Formats: sequence, C-alpha cells, structure tokens
Amino acid sequence: CSFGDCSSAGGMPIFEHVHMEYGVMASGLYCLFVFSVTIGLFNVISAIFVERTMSVALALNHEKKVARLNNSALWDTRIATVIHRLIDLSGSALSFCKMSEAVDEVIAMEVPNKVLDGVLHDSVVVAALNDLDIDPGDHQYLSDILDPDNSGGVCVSELVDGLRRLRGDPRRSDIVTVDLMVRSMQRQVGAIDASVAALVEQLLPSRDAAS
Repeated sequence: CSFGDCSSAGGMPIFEHVHMEYGVMASGLYCLFVFSVTIGLFNVISAIFVERTMSVALALNHEKKVARLNNSALWDTRIATVIHRLIDLSGSALSFCKMSEAVDEVIAMEVPNKVLDGVLHDSVVVAALNDLDIDPGDHQYLSDILDPDNSGGVCVSELVDGLRRLRGDPRRSDIVTVDLMVRSMQRQVGAIDASVAALVEQLLPSRDAAS
C-alpha cells in the first residue's frame, strides 16, 4: 500500500477485500494497523532522517567555521583590507606610503570613533568583517566595544586585537575570563580599601594629638 495501488491480486481494493473475506473486525484491525504504520512508524523514520540530516549539516558548518577561524591567510588579508580602508577613508598621510614601510606608524595610529563609525559603513570593510565571522549586529557598536576607556579614539593595535577577539561565536571561556578578572579586581579593591582604612586610623590619633 505504501508503494503500490493497495489492491489484491484480482484488482479489488485491499480494504474491501479484507472486509468481505474476514469481516468487520478484521477490517477494523487492518485499518488500525495501516494507520499506525503510516502515521507512527513512517513519521518516526522521517523524524530520525531529518534530525540526522540537520545534525550533519550543523557539524559541517561548524567545521567550516573552525577552518575559517584557523585560516591565517584569511585573517591577514581581511585585516589588511580593513586597515587600508581605514587609512584611506580617514585622510591620513599614511595613505600615500606603503603600509609595510610604516608599520610602527600604522600600529600607533589612533582613529577617532566618528571616523571609525564612518569606515564601518564601507561595503569593502563590511565584507571583510563578515569574512572574519564578526557578528553583523556588532558592526555599529565596534567604536564603543574597542574603546573601553572612552578616550574617543581607537588605536590600530587595539582595533586588530579587538577584532581578533570578536571572531566566531560567544564561548563560555569568554564569560569565565571576565568573571575571573572581576574577582581579581574585587580582591585588589578590597586590599586598597583595607590599606586606606588602616592609614586613616593611623592618621586620626596624630591629628587629634596635634590639635
């Protein structure tokens, strides 16, 4: 019935054949059997096939993404493209010389956040960032993300390091790293607070005695 016309050897529909030959009870049982196989077993097989297909596709996508993240040539070419466009669109004097001849100047170059925001709308830069697997939703916030001290500008070295850290999907290690850094800062702040409190306690008696 699944692949043919569901009929007997004489051409009679199988449901009618079972009903006429074996009665209503057998016909009902046969209908229940066909329903169970068609709705139950075939759906289970289809679900297993779809799940397996999706898991394989996800695994292949993950392998491709890992390969892109480990591709040093891709990183070198795309980050060079971003820096080139940044220098060209910012109107820097470095645009008139080869980047390889002014590496120190390029690394130390500081780009104002407004200029960086404008460069991030350039189609070439957007394509390079997408090739580096940087979330498109983060593009418009890169000037804030890469300027943690709110200095109003981002050095090229900070830009390169920040883009390297933004590649790929968020990982648990990123959250753990931030948590450990915050805990370390808490201990340091606590030690500073204790030192200041002890210093104040030492100064108060001397001040009272002097008065």
